[in-house]
Amino acid sequence: MARSGTEGRGVLEGAFALMEVLAHGDEVGLTRLAADAELPKATAHRLLGQLVALGAVQSSAGRYRLGPRTFRLGQAWHPARALRAASARPMRELASAGGRLSVSLSVPEAGHAVVVGSSRSEVDDVFSLHPGVVLPPGNAAELILTASAPEAGPPRGWSRAAWSREAARAREQGMAFQYGQCVSALSCVAAPVYSEAGHVVAAVAATALDGRQIALLGEAVVRTASMVSANLSRLPAPAARPRREWEHARGAADRPPHAVMARGH
Repeated sequence: MARSGTEGRGVLEGAFALMEVLAHGDEVGLTRLAADAELPKATAHRLLGQLVALGAVQSSAGRYRLGPRTFRLGQAWHPARALRAASARPMRELASAGGRLSVSLSVPEAGHAVVVGSSRSEVDDVFSLHPGVVLPPGNAAELILTASAPEAGPPRGWSRAAWSREAARAREQGMAFQYGQCVSALSCVAAPVYSEAGHVVAAVAATALDGRQIALLGEAVVRTASMVSANLSRLPAPAARPRREWEHARGAADRPPHAVMARGH
């Protein structure tokens, strides 16, 4: 019997809930996966089997991690492609100059800050900043992204007044510092990346275990974000995907007769 729309939607929600949990850990066992995704263990096991068969998840010795198919799909996300190209060298240079810190690039997505590029360091032993990770509420990158959109509400754990004050300070300084507010052992500083039209589209952040190191990195992070913005404005517009012969034929067949004739003129 065919599933109803409600039932099918529930299945998709369950599968995505499992992948969200996997996005925050290297390898996770079934019991924890089911608990964190708020699914019955039998349901989680069944969905994971389907995800493994599709290549979206990998399984080894009863533990699960995201698979190569999920990685390929994530790499095709449009904002990430352009920003990764524009940020690769500036972020690499900042990471090399700073030492013992992680440099990350985040974009706004559904009210959160999502990492789309990063360098690895000892920071990852405390909180992994690999691409795809949703940053904790109230992080410095989210503050930078929110500062450009004052109508956005505060994250969990913040009052509107306190968050508005922090956003105003970030706008005034052009950067945002945080010392242990989101993850107790970590401190970070973030600065905005602008599109060619002048809109804030991302945030560059440096994160370290030593708050004294972060206190000295503000201007360097701002310069890195400015370099990413400049590179972004110089990127060529994405080329249209070449159409296959059958697509050309179908396009002509789908157009009304007068449209096909007008093309002939």
